[in-house]
Amino acid sequence: MKKEFEANLKLWNELVDIHAKSKFYDLEAFKAGKTSLLPTEIEELGDVNGKTMLHLQCHFGMDSLSWARKGAIVTGIDFSDKAIIKARELSKEIGVPATFIQSNVYNVPEVITDKFDIVFTSYGTLYWLDDLIGWAKVINHCLKPGGMFYYIDGHPSSHMIDEKTTDMFKISNPYFNNGKSFEWEVDGDYTDEDPNNPTILENKIEYGWGHTISEIINPLIKTGLKIESINEFPFGFHGFHPDLKKDEDGLWRFQTLKPEIPLTLSIKAIKPKT
Repeated sequence: MKKEFEANLKLWNELVDIHAKSKFYDLEAFKAGKTSLLPTEIEELGDVNGKTMLHLQCHFGMDSLSWARKGAIVTGIDFSDKAIIKARELSKEIGVPATFIQSNVYNVPEVITDKFDIVFTSYGTLYWLDDLIGWAKVINHCLKPGGMFYYIDGHPSSHMIDEKTTDMFKISNPYFNNGKSFEWEVDGDYTDEDPNNPTILENKIEYGWGHTISEIINPLIKTGLKIESINEFPFGFHGFHPDLKKDEDGLWRFQTLKPEIPLTLSIKAIKPKT
């Protein structure tokens, strides 16, 4: 395993229990029946009842189980052994069946032989992957002919925004990074309610990769998938900037600053039947 993935695995194993207890994930509300899905993916993916779904990078399974509640037959994979254990426990506790398997994304074809109607991946996933050609090959491999890949995540342009400047809109990160990894010393977690009281982590180093829109879309095309739609949205999925506030629909919007840039990107792609 690459040193970057080793460091990230230690971090994400540590984060599982922190996230499960956080207000951000609101696990108790989920157990009581609240969906963890946001309106965008529910509307765009549509009726999943009776369809098989592979959820890549599923964390501890809340979104996987939310799709299962809608009738999907779900298999979730994640590289974190602790996340998979928590996902299995959660599935059993709420009585919603789903299959959870520990695997790095790139090794999925070695551990899963089934083909799926839908391959799904969402918020905060591609940042942790270095090879999107390999990623796209896995997606194509796992789809049935005629099956759909659905992706939704933070828009690449949103990653350029300075997260600490509160009184103005400022660009501080590059859009192009040419495959180089970022190395960060983690200061708190995105689930922290008070930025002045950050979560103290034992594993403080993370590695990530920035990807442009073309770097996301072109591998899907090159592996044979047909792009059906690309959509951009002015709202986000978490409060990465102090001026972003969560609305009743669960989406985060700028309040006083109006940068008028996309914060979310979604892609639908189809595997041709022939």
